[in-house]
Amino acid sequence: MNTPQSYVKNATASDAVRDYTMLESPTASYTLRQAAELDDFAKMLRSATREQLQDSQQQDIEKRAAAKARRSVPDLLRELTEDRGMSWIDTAQLVGVSVSAVRKWRKGGDATADSRLGLARLAAMLDLLEELAVADPAQWMEIPLPLPPGYTIRPVDLYKLGGLVGILSIASNRQDPEEVLDETTPGWRDELRSDFEVVTAPDGLPALQRRTPR
Repeated sequence: MNTPQSYVKNATASDAVRDYTMLESPTASYTLRQAAELDDFAKMLRSATREQLQDSQQQDIEKRAAAKARRSVPDLLRELTEDRGMSWIDTAQLVGVSVSAVRKWRKGGDATADSRLGLARLAAMLDLLEELAVADPAQWMEIPLPLPPGYTIRPVDLYKLGGLVGILSIASNRQDPEEVLDETTPGWRDELRSDFEVVTAPDGLPALQRRTPR
């Protein structure tokens, strides 16, 4: 570009930057648009990959559960409570029955096909957690997830909400708990907030107290 000498002599640094920006803006704008489109594509690809992985994991859980369901109900209960250390209460809640029903099964009582599959699915889930290097999966399921103050949510609670694949994502560090809850229970911040918190009482034992309003 031919620039008049008088302009060069009298031009300031701001003039030079402004003129350069004007000359480069079409290319810069095009580059930014390309970057935005590439970012959108990357997000779409990550979302599609995650969905595919989640579908594969769900299928894996069901396949493993079907294999375990070949065993008897008492055998499945022994695996969950004696071998894995799952409590009777949690076992009953996660399968969707009463504790008395679980005790009846232990003595050889009849269980529905759905209940038998539920026990098998829970056992398969604990196997998968162990494969993800989670030591003592049954105990890990009882540990509160790292969430903002006011929320005490454990993997076992997420299991009750149907978030089996989400639990695996947390265990493998692919997603954080808030992200999983946003996907499985969009209104969790309002629905699952507790008005109480666990504190240490003067006698050194844990106690519940109402949370101080902010």
